[in-house]
Amino acid sequence: MKFDFQQMKPVIQQEFDEIFDSYPTNLDFIREKIPAGGDPIERKRIILELASSQCPVHIFPHYPFAFEMDMGEERDVTYYGVGNESRFRCGVDFSALRAFSELSGRIAVCFLSNYSDHIHRTLDHQLLLSSGFRGVYERCEALNRVESDPEKKRWRELVMHCCKCVERIGLRLRERAKEILPFAGDEDARYNLNRIIHSVNTPWEAPQTYFDAMNSVLCASLFISGLDGVEMNCQGRVDQWLFPFYERDMQNGVLTEEEAYFLLQCYLQKTDMHCHFNEKRKTYDNGVSAMIGGVDEKGEIVYNEITRMMIRAYEENKLLNPKLNSRACEKSPREYMEKLAALMMKGNNNLVVQNDDYIIPMFQKMGLSYEDAATYVGNGCQEVICANQLHSRAFIYINLPIILLHTMQYDAETLPEELKIIYRYGSFRKENYQALHDSFLLNLRSYVRVMAEVFYPYEEKHAFINLEPMLSSFTADCVEKGVDMAAGGARYNHKTLSLNGFGTLCDSLINLEEAYREGWQEELFGAVFTDFEGHEPLRQKLLHQPHRFGHSEEGDAFAKALADELAHVTKGVINAQGIEWGTSLFTHYRFALLGRKTGATPDGRKAQEPLSRQMNMADMPELTAAALSMAALSEADFHDVGMFDIALPFTVEGEHTHQALTDYIRTCMALKLPVLQVNVADAKTMKEERAKKGTHPDLIVRVCGYSAIFGALDEKMQDEIISRTEKA
Repeated sequence: MKFDFQQMKPVIQQEFDEIFDSYPTNLDFIREKIPAGGDPIERKRIILELASSQCPVHIFPHYPFAFEMDMGEERDVTYYGVGNESRFRCGVDFSALRAFSELSGRIAVCFLSNYSDHIHRTLDHQLLLSSGFRGVYERCEALNRVESDPEKKRWRELVMHCCKCVERIGLRLRERAKEILPFAGDEDARYNLNRIIHSVNTPWEAPQTYFDAMNSVLCASLFISGLDGVEMNCQGRVDQWLFPFYERDMQNGVLTEEEAYFLLQCYLQKTDMHCHFNEKRKTYDNGVSAMIGGVDEKGEIVYNEITRMMIRAYEENKLLNPKLNSRACEKSPREYMEKLAALMMKGNNNLVVQNDDYIIPMFQKMGLSYEDAATYVGNGCQEVICANQLHSRAFIYINLPIILLHTMQYDAETLPEELKIIYRYGSFRKENYQALHDSFLLNLRSYVRVMAEVFYPYEEKHAFINLEPMLSSFTADCVEKGVDMAAGGARYNHKTLSLNGFGTLCDSLINLEEAYREGWQEELFGAVFTDFEGHEPLRQKLLHQPHRFGHSEEGDAFAKALADELAHVTKGVINAQGIEWGTSLFTHYRFALLGRKTGATPDGRKAQEPLSRQMNMADMPELTAAALSMAALSEADFHDVGMFDIALPFTVEGEHTHQALTDYIRTCMALKLPVLQVNVADAKTMKEERAKKGTHPDLIVRVCGYSAIFGALDEKMQDEIISRTEKA
């Protein structure tokens, strides 16, 4: 076999498209057999049995891995499959939740879609690769021999059924490979099919080889997503879990560098829209991420040949998926940092750098051991989650500036009826700045309390609505406790909401404080609520206020104090599982979408303009000053990472630029900035593509926590991204 990935890529793409172009397929013959309501364990058992025996399986002859099972939905950002039918058919009335979600969105206070996060999940990849589903089956079997609690025993029996269903799917994939082998038209297809037939049945069995390990993770990720009805969108720390298999196979002479790199490219290409999505679907990334670098559970650096091959694969293939999330810290090798900088300079814009020196201590403060905290992976966009943890977040996006505007605009007598619903624990005092500031925090907390009250009855029924036995299999301590992670069985449980527009809020409050102190607060209020009509000189004064966040020591100190307040605004608000709500400054693209529904703000921003991005200040200074100022926020006790989001309009490549960017990444790590996202894009190139779509068809930009083909974005998004580069 030639192991020429560039030659094989179009052949593989054609095979993928022939299958995926037919999605979504009609699996009503399965859905109609799933009961509505009733016992959730029985409902899930029936789904698993039907799907594992009747969902179509596919083998792509020129693609080396056996992973595809059609579960009745089109491939999209999330891929829940028939497992989602457990949620759809639970019989719970979600009308109160939908009404609250509709109200929150209509008044632009918050975007939320559910009472819990069903998207961001990871598993213990090391456990999967050391035991397979067979090991979980045997562990459940042993525990049940001495179990006295019938409910725990019954739940473990469901997990055992999951494991046997995984074994069945693997055997069906193997049989499918046997069926098509006689019709294989060339040596490459025969080589792939024979390997699928004769390899161990992963992920049921523990993998034995480099090939097996990748096949196991691909299959487990797909099966868990489709059958548990959650999005298992993280491939884990690929260089950490894959390297031992690579090293052993190389030492045993059963793998060559050429084949190893070919297989790794195929593994990554599976997730990329350039390959298995046709032109109609070629837009955004699909939420899948892969992780490299950082330190392991003993604090030792992870940097090896797989790390280097991963970076090379992104350089050579310009992958849109999976997103490459790289872990780093002050002691990361300079060679590694240089390779990350070189990849950024390629303009692929598919990379974030996540800081071990911030994130591991953050998780330790949340109660995780060092060993568990060190397992974290970037998940979805750049949110972080550890093995053995259920962490719901990135599903609630609260608009901080609009809550400030409501606090400024209304009092108890003039408050509209719909706002009385969400601010019933709030306050509207504004006789002085401190009263306004305190009222804003009370109103923010009031919204969170009301939201928590709406969520509570659904959280109580969460295990009834959707059990997650497959993912629980590889999440400590579910099997040992005999409790599904949906019922609180995971070792660690957290729930976090996202606060949008921090920089806009910060500068607005700084200006309000000065206005109250100097007596022009009434003028400022009037200007804000007329969108600065007739107040342009005042607006310019606000925009260039010397004490803004990022532009003065006073502004940075104010931002730090504000971040501390926001990090604790949910303190004492408890969900139905007894979990205290946490906060973060992650914004996705809601900073722009919520901004379109938000009036003018006291920082000088006009109505409908984007809010500040991520952790960023409203007005970015030069990059060194921005990094130093952003470090003021890193001590706040947030429960997920914020992101330092910068644009670099590089037009000249060279060793000097490369080393400068390398040093900048190292500086950001030393300052303990949680996540660094760099968008390397030339404004001229983007404007050419906007003016004539197709001029630069492969131009990829980083939108927020995700990447996208620039030409596929709407004009407002294109303009917003161009504006970042023009201000850089």
